[in-house]
Amino acid sequence: MTALRATEPEAELELEERLAPLLTHPWLLVGVGSDLRGDDAFGPLLARRLAAAGLPALDAGTSPESLTGPILRSGAEVLILADVGNLGAPPGTLRLVAPEAVAPGGSSTHDSSLDLLVAYLRAHRPFTVRILAVEPASLGLGAAVSAAVAAALERAALAFHAPAG
Repeated sequence: MTALRATEPEAELELEERLAPLLTHPWLLVGVGSDLRGDDAFGPLLARRLAAAGLPALDAGTSPESLTGPILRSGAEVLILADVGNLGAPPGTLRLVAPEAVAPGGSSTHDSSLDLLVAYLRAHRPFTVRILAVEPASLGLGAAVSAAVAAALERAALAFHAPAG
């Protein structure tokens, strides 16, 4: 789970408005999380849905560092990491943030791997990186995706299909 800094602005533009300028460049979404932990499946589910629609997306599961080769070969200039996040907001809230908004020492085992992943990738290419985070309702082992995060998944998928501009 990505923990965001308290300084992250509360007011947010619609996701489509935030994504539109990013999607005018070659982009890739990488979904991070576990299908076994309820809402933590948000990133992988979004990645698989976009990929099935022919959009550039990879499901990294809980090991995003294992996809550095495919990410670097993708030709993307914009990298969007989809994950659950501790936003301090109601479940299902979506935020698109820069990796610098992520608090150090977050709350999951892949927080440090996301920091390392971003640093490694940026050392090889000048990626613009954003994290698409959703506030989870439930992360219990074996739990289903909550209604709030399922609705957020729908909103996020539609935002990637929205025409730019």
